[in-house]
Amino acid sequence: MNFDTWDHDEGETLPDLLGAGSPRETTIQIILSLALGIGAFLAFCILRPRWPSLYAARKKHKGESAALPELPNTLFGWILPLWRIGDQQVLASAGLDAYVFLAFFKMALKFLAVTLFFSLVVIKPVHDAYEDEDDLNPGNGTRHNGTKHNKTKHSDFMSDPRGEMRRSVNLINVGNGTVPFFPEHLETDYLWMYVAFAYLFTAIAVYLVYSTTRRIIEIRQEYLGTQTTVTDKTIKLSGIPQDLQDETRLKELLESLDIGKVENVTLCRQWKALDDAMTNRMNTLRRLEEAYTVHLGSKRVEADSATLPLYNTAPRVSTDHGEGTEAAEETLGVMNGNSQPHVSPYSSTRPMAKIRSGWLGWHTTEVDAIDYYEEKLKKADIKVKQLRQKTFAPTPVAFVTMDSVAAAQMSIQALLDPSPMQLIANPSPAPSDVVWPNTYLTRRSRMLRAWGVTGFIIILTVFWSLILVPIAGLLSVGTIGKVFPRFAEILDAHPNIRSLVNTQIPTLIASLLGILVPYLYYWLSTYQGMMSQGDVELSAISKNWFFLFFNFFIIFTIL
Repeated sequence: MNFDTWDHDEGETLPDLLGAGSPRETTIQIILSLALGIGAFLAFCILRPRWPSLYAARKKHKGESAALPELPNTLFGWILPLWRIGDQQVLASAGLDAYVFLAFFKMALKFLAVTLFFSLVVIKPVHDAYEDEDDLNPGNGTRHNGTKHNKTKHSDFMSDPRGEMRRSVNLINVGNGTVPFFPEHLETDYLWMYVAFAYLFTAIAVYLVYSTTRRIIEIRQEYLGTQTTVTDKTIKLSGIPQDLQDETRLKELLESLDIGKVENVTLCRQWKALDDAMTNRMNTLRRLEEAYTVHLGSKRVEADSATLPLYNTAPRVSTDHGEGTEAAEETLGVMNGNSQPHVSPYSSTRPMAKIRSGWLGWHTTEVDAIDYYEEKLKKADIKVKQLRQKTFAPTPVAFVTMDSVAAAQMSIQALLDPSPMQLIANPSPAPSDVVWPNTYLTRRSRMLRAWGVTGFIIILTVFWSLILVPIAGLLSVGTIGKVFPRFAEILDAHPNIRSLVNTQIPTLIASLLGILVPYLYYWLSTYQGMMSQGDVELSAISKNWFFLFFNFFIIFTIL
């Protein structure tokens, strides 16, 4: 058994497969990365002052974001003022999520700066100082993992340490029965440096993650302690038993625990009919808006030099009393700027809508779209008002607002019911964040959806593996030659194209896959029955992390 040589089926060495045998791939990657990075940075510097509503949208809103410093419109003058923005300003203007997001990037920059320093100052000089014997004495020696080695004894090393230190060591040679032993059979090497720095970089990463996490926890507690909104004082109760599915009884139960006073209880009910009616009304309203847009906004008004401009300031109308208010609103709605009845300044036909009827909707009738959707909107309003007067069946989910944030936090931490899966308290999401159609889903339905999506994710994992296998094959020209021999010959004849195929195309395909897959996982997460958009996004992130870990780390490592 001899580990002196390592032969690949296609004649490629291990460093060749890893990219160390040909520096062209590394050079091309560096050039492309610098070109894309510098180009994107310069494009941002040029476009930022041109489109402030896109790149500084928060400055357009009133509030804490108004306290942020004004960035100069120069090409690079915005960098220093942006760098001086503190953590408290970020928390006040963008919130806790943005602070954590930026803190992660700061941690990554620190880690990459430290590792780059040691790599350039220590690892690369040592690596360059002790060259391969391929570079020193071509054609001599034996190949071991793509390098040639000098079998050096202890005495030879002491006499010429620099000239005798080489990249690898013949650890064992069973063929001739020799085993390395200090000092006679010791072979000098510096590969221990890579192992040592691997542990050092791991320790640095663990330290940065730990210190950043501790700081985020402290700031999170301080930040949440200053919040006094209704959402911060509200908890979500799930698993409410049937005998407590009433606002009054639920309020009495919580106040009997002496945790705090209850300000409001909202018991979720079977609002599916009302939600469907509201969705239908919204669709009708959108269609009506589209019809008015087509009728009033599709044509351009031609200016006439012989007449005054069509737009003038609307006259003030007295709105002191009730009847006067309605008359004023009606007048303002139908009068043009010059106090004349509204007349379209151009001759245009009103849009038409097709009404399908009969068997399979084969019979169509065209009607005036504006009149048709206005009538539909009136009927939808009447239906919504009628449904709001009805009392719907309760569900085992409720939102309870306490009198203080401390009472809400104690309710979350307290055991409200000894029975499993009953009266489970969690922080409430914001009203706009609640997925209301999922609040009246049964627990069994939510569990079936969750397990169904999980099973589908497992099937997708196998499917992604089948896609990534050919992508991983693009890393080797020998693998390409087995499938496309002619294409492999072209790559052999053009080293630059071969480098692009081996390095950039797999990266591009993998990047596009990594961009598109999260949208699919987000769509699947919306069908799991989660009650808040935050939970949906967190589920999509966990699915995407599993996809990246399994396919990019495990699959590419095996292949």
